[in-house]
Parts: sequence; structure tokens; C-alpha cells
Amino acid sequence: MSFAQDFPQQRAIMRVYSAYRFALAGVILIALIFGPANSTLGITAPKWFAIAVLGYVCFALLSLIVHTLLSSRYTQTQLFFEFFIDIGVIMLMSYCSGSADSGLPLLLIVTISAASITMPGQLSMAIAALATISAISEVAAHTLTERVSAQRFIVAGMTGTAYFSAAIAIRYLSGRIVKAQQLAERRRTDIEQLSRINQRIVQRMQTGIVVMSQTGQIKLINAAATELLDIPTPAPNTQQYAPPVLIDMARTTENSAKVIKIGPRHLDVHVNMSILEQNDDSDRLLYIENISKINQRAQNLKLASLGRFTASIAHEIRNPLSAISHAAQLLAESPDLNDVDKRFTTIIQNHALRMNDIIKNILELSRGRSAEPARFSLSAWLRQFLDDWQPTGHTPLDINIDSNLQDDFINVDRSQLTQIISNIADNGARHGAEKHSRAVLTFRCRKNPSSAAVSLDIIDNGQGIKEEDEDKIFEPFFTTQEQGNGLGLYLCRELCLANQIHIYYRRTERGESCFRLQFSHPDRGTLAE
Repeated sequence: MSFAQDFPQQRAIMRVYSAYRFALAGVILIALIFGPANSTLGITAPKWFAIAVLGYVCFALLSLIVHTLLSSRYTQTQLFFEFFIDIGVIMLMSYCSGSADSGLPLLLIVTISAASITMPGQLSMAIAALATISAISEVAAHTLTERVSAQRFIVAGMTGTAYFSAAIAIRYLSGRIVKAQQLAERRRTDIEQLSRINQRIVQRMQTGIVVMSQTGQIKLINAAATELLDIPTPAPNTQQYAPPVLIDMARTTENSAKVIKIGPRHLDVHVNMSILEQNDDSDRLLYIENISKINQRAQNLKLASLGRFTASIAHEIRNPLSAISHAAQLLAESPDLNDVDKRFTTIIQNHALRMNDIIKNILELSRGRSAEPARFSLSAWLRQFLDDWQPTGHTPLDINIDSNLQDDFINVDRSQLTQIISNIADNGARHGAEKHSRAVLTFRCRKNPSSAAVSLDIIDNGQGIKEEDEDKIFEPFFTTQEQGNGLGLYLCRELCLANQIHIYYRRTERGESCFRLQFSHPDRGTLAE
């Protein structure tokens, strides 16, 4: 019978056995020094018995130090030598004690058991055979100096039988234990692998998952939930609590579901809470879904139908609009027009151009192509973009880049990202120049520590959006400018949606106007919103 013994287990067993060996040698030495005068220990050859005990104590101390301090792997020769020394010294002490009542040969059962656990089957049987031979030889050696009864040989043979029985029994039990331990280790590995898979699935889900106690202490939270709730990922061995609105919900004793506004962006989220066990003190499992995105998709479906209808109308309008614009241009060149008529032709041309821009944007929305995402560094791309980009109308402009990220990879369509940032930057430059003599744009790259997702803030020094208009700026045809068509930011939002980017308007800590682009994780591929 053979089985594999792991080195850490083998080392642990040898540490315990070396401690036992040292304690045994110490007890025998104390018994020799302080024991009664009529003790059987060393009665036949006290000098050799004392030498054997002292040598055994030194050997036991040395082996204890080796097994305790050193971590190198054992060789079979090393282990066999240690057990061989044990057998030789104990049998020598038994011979020096003379009497059969010393009981020292029975101590070898522990040695044989340790050898059966730590050594292969053949070598452990060899140790048992050596112990048996030593027991019989010790009795035979006494026959040279004294008369020995046959019963002593029978006892020695029975002792040898006990050695082999102990070796076989311990070997069998050790094999069963090791197999059970290996099976448990495989099951543990499988469970850990399944746990890692489940953890990865939970972390990559778009639905937010939170497991929390009734008092609000978070025990499990995935990346989607941290993004929705805008809370950092809890550090190891630290306690983190859910927002108060979720704690109030967790205090109920029944499963429930409700729609709440949460986070600095006031997102509408649907929270479905389930109690994991029947008792009221059990943990709560919360599923958090962003219904703002669902509502937005529903609105996009309506707008898509409207877009196809308006695109057909726009196509029909474009030809006569071109004719009107061309006629107004020719009319403006006539020398017979007075100043009032020329002003009217200018108005016709300006509004014709405006109508053409509206039709162009509508047709671009209706023909929207699918995104072709690519993985690249946002900071490097942004610097290249700003080297090539110029604001419309050559507005006086200062540009600042605030980015110290090393790993800021995103996975979006480059051309569509160019279109998004160009539109927002043009608006920021125009509004900044209207309020000040010179526009200032700041591009700030940051990374969310909880989800490792990258965000880009585009900050301008303009007047900013009025608070009552912040919810409307991404709606089609909403504009605060007399010459605007209200489709620029709507187009930006559509392109962001196609690239899994969340875009929203906010104010900075200093009250500056800011558009934030929050990119999804490049490996997760979708934003948990």
C-alpha cells in the first residue's frame, strides 16, 4: 500500500515526533539521575546505559532543532537514519537494563507508527523488521552471559508481531486519512474555483447586487452596485454601510420592492429586496436596476420611429431648401437691391443654412452606424485629439489637461468619441468666449477606485446650464441659443449610449460648468447603469 504524503504534513509529523523523542530522552535521563536505587534502568551495564541516554538526549535535541528551524525537504535516507538510531539506542538501553520488565522495547511502537506515516510502505516495513530483529537479538545477547528462559523469546516474538501489526494498522489508517484529506482538498479547490467564478459573474453583472445585514452593514457588493450607489469598494477587514434609504428598506421584515432616487446624480433605481432566511435577523439580498436607462431606451425607441419619419421628410425638404438658398445667394448679388432687401436676403441665407444643419443632423441620426470599439489609452488619444482640433470660429482659447493616470484604457469607437468631444468642446469654447474675453477648457481624466472605470470631465468657464434646464439639455430640439438647433447634445448622448458611455452634466466644487463622460470598464464592456 502506498500513498502520497505532502511535505507540510510530513514536516508537521516529524516536528511532533522529534518533540516526543526529546521528551522521552529527557524523562529517561531524569529517571536515571533521580530514580530509586533499585530501578531496573541500566541495572546490567549502568555505564553504557548512561552513555546511551546522554547520546540520545543530544541526538533528540539536535533533531528537534533541525525539524523546527529548517524547512528543506526530507530525504528517505535521512528519515530512515533517524528511526534506525531510535531503534538502536532504545534496544541498547533495554539490553543494559537486563530485566524483561523494563518495557523499553514497547516504546518502539511509537517509532514504528511515525515511520509508517512518514515513509513509503517498504521502508516502514523495513523499520518494523529491524525493530523485531533487534528485540530478538537483545534476548539472544543475554544468553551469552546468563541463562534465559524460552518465555523471553516468545515475548520478543510477540513484541515483533506487535511491531508489524502497528506498522500495518497505522499504514492503513494513514492511507485512509490521506485519501480523505486529498478528496477534501479537491473538493475545497473545486468550491474555491466555483466561488471565484461566481464572484466574477456577480462582479460583471449589469444589475447591482448587495448583501447587507439588517443594520445596513455591507457584506457583499459588486462593481455595478458601487457605480449606481456611488460608494467606494470596501477595503478588506473594514466595515461599510449602505445609504440610509437602503437601511430603512432593510429594516422591514418582508420582501419588498420600490423605486428610489439615489446618488449625486439622482438616478431612478428599482430596488428588489429579498430576505435570505426565514428569521428577521438574516441578511438582505438587494437587486438594484437603473430604470433611468430603461426609460431612456424606451424613449429612444419612440425617437427612432420619429427619426425615420422625420428623415424622410428632411430628405424631401433638402432639395427645395437648396434651391431657396441658391436663389437667395443669386438675388443678393443683384446690383438693383437696396440695403433693406439685401438684409432680407441675408436673413434668408442664414436661416437656410440653419435649416440645412438641422436636416444634416437628423439624417445623421437616422443613418447612425454601429459602434466599432477599440481599446486605447484615453490620455494619449486626448492629447492627439487636442493637437488636431480647433474650435469653430477660431475662438481665443486656452486648453488644460489634468491627467496623471497610468492605466486609463477605454474600449470605444474612436471616430464617434471624436464627434462627442468635438461637440461638447465647441459648445464650451463658445460659451466661455461669450462670458469672458478668452475661453478656457480643462480636460480632467480620473479613475473610479471602486470599479477601475475611467471618467473624463470637460470643464469650461462659461455661464453654465441653469438648474431648471439640466434635465432637458439632452432632449432633441431643446436649446437655449437663438441660433441653436437643439440636436448637438442629443446626438452626443446617442453616440455615448452606443459606446456604453454615461454622459451627464454637473457643477464642479468651484461651481464650474462640467460635462462628465463615464466610460465602462474596458474588460466588462458594459456600464452598470
